[in-house]
Amino acid sequence: MDDLKKPILPGKGASDYERYLHTDELLALQKLPEDFLHKDEMTFQVVHQASELLLKGIAWELDRARLHIDEGEFSNAARLIRRANQMLEYPISMQHVLETITPYDYHIIRAGLGHGSGLDSPGFLSMLHIGPRLGESFHAQLRKANLSVDDVYRRHDEFFGLHDVAECLLDFDERIHLFRFHHLKLAQRIIGGGVIGTMGTPVEVLHQRMEHLFYKELWDVRNQITAKANEAMLKPKAGCAY
Repeated sequence: MDDLKKPILPGKGASDYERYLHTDELLALQKLPEDFLHKDEMTFQVVHQASELLLKGIAWELDRARLHIDEGEFSNAARLIRRANQMLEYPISMQHVLETITPYDYHIIRAGLGHGSGLDSPGFLSMLHIGPRLGESFHAQLRKANLSVDDVYRRHDEFFGLHDVAECLLDFDERIHLFRFHHLKLAQRIIGGGVIGTMGTPVEVLHQRMEHLFYKELWDVRNQITAKANEAMLKPKAGCAY
């Protein structure tokens, strides 16, 4: 049994768990306590680094999903987008951890950020890159099947796979919107709503960017469906006298 406790994988670490996950390197990526400008820097760094890891994983799963959409494998695509959406819940919620840093303490930490800004996040930028590509793949399949977005929703039983992907894409778009919203509220709560951020960008710009949607047509179809339903309700029924 002792042999089962000995690592067999190459690399550093006292166990295969540590070697496989490279925990020595991973846990050495934070500043040393003696280099902190403030003790809250550990929380600040860990939250952002964990978010970047999760966003990397999310981008990976979404790109896999995109390839499945291209191949018409809608069930596999939906499965992976759901996984990505579940992972995205954590970067959203972790922003609230940063709200526990007081404004005065944050500005001590901020002095060590240089021109660093959340707008530079490689993970979030990857979301901005993969989001539209997913939409392009989805619409290519609609064109191939000679379908409109309305067709997919009106005939959802017939085209369940495409409808499932559409709903998963909408879930992703909603979470990105929520990510932006919580980031905006975090900025307003810590540094204020009418100020300039670390990159010289007004916080108000975060509010403007929050209006962006990846899949506007998937949101707009709801308006169209409701408009049709309202119109149908207003039409007099055959045989009715007024």
